[in-house]
Amino acid sequence: MRHKLLLVAMLAICPWAMPANAAERIYCAASDAVVNISLESGFSKKDEEQLIHFRGIAGVKGDAVPPEFRRFEINSDMLRQYWTDDRDLRFSLQAFSPPKAPVYRVTLSILTSRKANSEPRFEGSYRLAVQKLKSGSRVDGEILLDHDAPIFCAIKR
Repeated sequence: MRHKLLLVAMLAICPWAMPANAAERIYCAASDAVVNISLESGFSKKDEEQLIHFRGIAGVKGDAVPPEFRRFEINSDMLRQYWTDDRDLRFSLQAFSPPKAPVYRVTLSILTSRKANSEPRFEGSYRLAVQKLKSGSRVDGEILLDHDAPIFCAIKR
């Protein structure tokens, strides 16, 4: 009898232990002659459009780019803006090197969309710009690289 009660109690608890049907994370990637990018982020369980644990890696090929951007980690601090809704997924990232007295800035913008709300794959493009900053400025400077190419992102459940 005790085993039956335990079984009934376990079955009653199971629905709360099962994973939700909502999106759990987003994954984006691109690889071409100039850049390799891989990034991911989770979605908050409280607000499915809020990103958490934003991270990734990027590598920029070419001698025009400073060594610190030939391979660098992407993290939540670099995320300047993002937009998610049923059809669109957009990110804007920015990093400085060195962080305290910047000489270089990299900006990565990702614009993707999907054909239907049920599609797990977003397709679009990214723009990567690397800039050597003018002394004392975080916005003005010489553009070392400005590159646009396709990228895809996918929702992983």
